[in-house]
Amino acid sequence: MTLEIYVQCFIACLIGNIAHIAFKMYSLSQDYKKANMEFSSRQYMKDDKYALIADAICSLVLVYIVDEWVDNEYIIGKIKTGFILIGFTGSYVLMYFASAAKKKFRKVVDEKTDIADEKTNP
Repeated sequence: MTLEIYVQCFIACLIGNIAHIAFKMYSLSQDYKKANMEFSSRQYMKDDKYALIADAICSLVLVYIVDEWVDNEYIIGKIKTGFILIGFTGSYVLMYFASAAKKKFRKVVDEKTDIADEKTNP
């Protein structure tokens, strides 16, 4: 594989990561809106910075080892598409387990629910 293919694979993987992060931010913003809370993309980035860094590092690792797994010219010709999918799904899985922003949101909603329950059930 050439350096150009490695760079294209990394860019494709990052595009997949960014696409997933954009969907995640949209989903969180909708959740915040339904809970009458203010959503901040800056706060999201701050809350999930370690997961986002790990996501980028995983992308680098996958690009680094791709030549050990792919030896077929046909697959190499379609590898950018594969890496977009890998970046998206890898980001999804990593964020599912490591996202602090969703956990923080759920904690606030739980606290508000508990307060509302105490008011209605004295």
